[in-house]
Amino acid sequence: MKTLSIPALACALTLGFGLASAQAVTPTRVGPVSQYGQLITGKNSAGEGHIYGSCEGVKDGAEVQVRGMSLYWSLMPQAVEYWSEEGIASMVRDMNIQIVRAAMATGSEDWNGEYNGQKLQGYGSNPTLQKNLMKTVVEAAIKQDIYVIIDWHSHNANNQTEASKAFFQEMAQTYGQYDNVIFELFNEPEDISWSIVKDYANQVIPTIRQYSDNLILVGNPRWDQKPHWAARDGVTDSGNNTAYTMHFYAVDHCIYGTEGWGDGDRDKCPGQSAEDAIKAGSAVFVSEWGTGDKSGGGYPDATKNQNWQEFINKYKLSWANWSASHISEGTAAFSGSSNKNSLQYSASGDVVKGYLATNPTSYTKCGTPQTIRNLKVATGLSVSFSHNALEVSGVNAATVELFDLNGNKLMMVDGVVGTLSLAKLPKGMYIAKVSSGSASKTLKVSIKSSKN
Repeated sequence: MKTLSIPALACALTLGFGLASAQAVTPTRVGPVSQYGQLITGKNSAGEGHIYGSCEGVKDGAEVQVRGMSLYWSLMPQAVEYWSEEGIASMVRDMNIQIVRAAMATGSEDWNGEYNGQKLQGYGSNPTLQKNLMKTVVEAAIKQDIYVIIDWHSHNANNQTEASKAFFQEMAQTYGQYDNVIFELFNEPEDISWSIVKDYANQVIPTIRQYSDNLILVGNPRWDQKPHWAARDGVTDSGNNTAYTMHFYAVDHCIYGTEGWGDGDRDKCPGQSAEDAIKAGSAVFVSEWGTGDKSGGGYPDATKNQNWQEFINKYKLSWANWSASHISEGTAAFSGSSNKNSLQYSASGDVVKGYLATNPTSYTKCGTPQTIRNLKVATGLSVSFSHNALEVSGVNAATVELFDLNGNKLMMVDGVVGTLSLAKLPKGMYIAKVSSGSASKTLKVSIKSSKN
């Protein structure tokens, strides 16, 4: 038995090998993913939860805010038009997006939509169609070097647990090695208890963690209006890389205080709830917001939208605007004359495009060697972590490399097999890369206490 330990949460960076079940996809430009790396959660010196890039690590001033568009439900031709390589490229070119959210219909929805002669149905009725749409968007985002949210776009995902687990397992195995990918487990839980949402998330997260340590977004009750409920009783995540979502529609939703006449905690404004969650140490991600009212309609109110943007920028919250479509809703960004190659903007789209214009227009590739990202592959190598120890099996011997938060290699141990105790290291988060021949696995580990 050999003894060692590792410092935390380090740079999990872009892989250098092919996918197990898909052709490797490579970027055609240097974009935000090359500059920031994998998005990771952490806390600043004040204990506030934020999202950081693995290239710089978790430190004050290194918070990462990425902004872009959410695609509309994958059920209507006016939406699916943009679930395409051309649509993503147009939004990168014309809107300067850094992230796209793929809001995949999950149930047996059938809105009588048809696109290019193919009937559009939800995952429950036509999983092959929906997975192909998702893969198109994910691979287009990778080529454009932007982030992409794989969104199980459901209001009752807790009743779809097994289907969700199977879907996310496949997506994580296929795309979980790419720093671009973010997993959103539950679009908008309705007025149900947090315990129900938490139980669902705790079942789905391990299926992703078999293959990926990428950022996971977890919804919360009352249509993602209560991230503070989640923050005070968080989900279990072996990867320690989970953020809670907050959704708002600027015309209807308040930022501070409470709304309604019920219990103050239950009626807390979504902005107030997000602020409370952040101050409690949890990261918050605005995976959906609209310029109009909560029905998806209405006209953008300039003052309310500006107030929300000031709040978002104060906490450097990443966001995806609803919606990249030309459906007949006030919050649709495009007019009916748009197509995937030519974007024409609605009143809402003009507002959002103005916000996106302040995104960077050029990026610098991360200087940290991009060598430590690797996940489970189809070999005998097996690595697990529990009770402050790594357990290595399935191979005759392995090499363990230890990295700090900035991607600096701390040590390397050859000939490892069996148990490696990490208990002598300081309490904290760390990353270990374990490799044997062509097989390799990287995982985050959390040392709960140290022994001298």
